[in-house]
Amino acid sequence: MISPSGDIDNYKFVITTGGTITITLTTLPFDYDIKLLNSAGTQVAISQAGGTTSETINYTAAAGTYYAQVYGYNGANSSTNCYTLKVQLGTATRGTEMVSTQKVKVFPNPVSDKVNIWIEQLNATAEVKLFDIYGKLVMQKQTAQANTQLNMSSLPAGIYLVKILSNGTETVMKIVKE
Repeated sequence: MISPSGDIDNYKFVITTGGTITITLTTLPFDYDIKLLNSAGTQVAISQAGGTTSETINYTAAAGTYYAQVYGYNGANSSTNCYTLKVQLGTATRGTEMVSTQKVKVFPNPVSDKVNIWIEQLNATAEVKLFDIYGKLVMQKQTAQANTQLNMSSLPAGIYLVKILSNGTETVMKIVKE
């Protein structure tokens, strides 16, 4: 999801041999756009359809590392609704991953009761938000401590996303609740 205003999500994928890339961005709650960047961070393609119209990029790529960058047009954002990003690659490594320059550890994972969130070099306060798999905010906490605990004991088993905003950087990680 894109939240707060100005948030930019980056997803990394690697092409092992050249081929066609098709990137689709759907289930948009507001006007979101997508860019395709090469390993140097140079834009090689963009999709900017208006409103909640789905975005699509078709691109023929050489072998290498690429980044799909999702952002809200003119500050568009939603803290409750997720978008769907799909990267279809003919010959590429599996999956995508969030890219972050911040070092954050979430443990234990899977969790049954309390989860620890450790933020390296926390300089000020951090905002920690926990979302269920449907994008609903289920817990939120402000902290000035490098190690913070969330009590997940009252939450049902399932997959959750924890979003940490600190030091001007946002990190999103998946948590499995047993």
